[in-house]
Amino acid sequence: MTEAFNNMIKTHRASSYLELLEFIRRMVMRKFQERKEEFQQWNSILPPRVNAKILKNSKQSRVLTIIVAGNMEYVLLGPNEGYAVQLGEYSCQCGSWQVNEIPCRHAMAAISHHCGKVAVKDKVSEYVHQCLTNSAYMQTYSGMIHQIPDQKRWPEVPASVLIEGQTEHIDPPPCTV
Repeated sequence: MTEAFNNMIKTHRASSYLELLEFIRRMVMRKFQERKEEFQQWNSILPPRVNAKILKNSKQSRVLTIIVAGNMEYVLLGPNEGYAVQLGEYSCQCGSWQVNEIPCRHAMAAISHHCGKVAVKDKVSEYVHQCLTNSAYMQTYSGMIHQIPDQKRWPEVPASVLIEGQTEHIDPPPCTV
């Protein structure tokens, strides 16, 4: 992430602090607007990246054998492993669902069995964490970064108005060994 940010500001690194901050502010403003325009075109409850992961996990879940343990608990058997899924707890023994907050392939098989293959498209969003929905994404970018007037339009402030730093020296407490 640091490298990506440094790459974005590389042409402005030699600028003054004020110019660099102004460039970053404008860059963030543009990103916010691009993201707002992007999510206005989405027509599902979940963002496209989350939908893509769910679709991938759903396809991978087709080869699993389902054993119903009862009370929304399932055991999913694959060619080499078996995992327990608890739909009510939003957990799978593989740990992927808990970490990513998106149902893993084992959870997708259990959700498909629990909801029925026809209704799974409508119900799968209930098993994705709220922070990964379109509404949460929209809230992230709902704020606005306001324009700051150009430096030429700033009011003149006399130097005497500026707060002077404290000249009093304070000794640190003595060290005890």
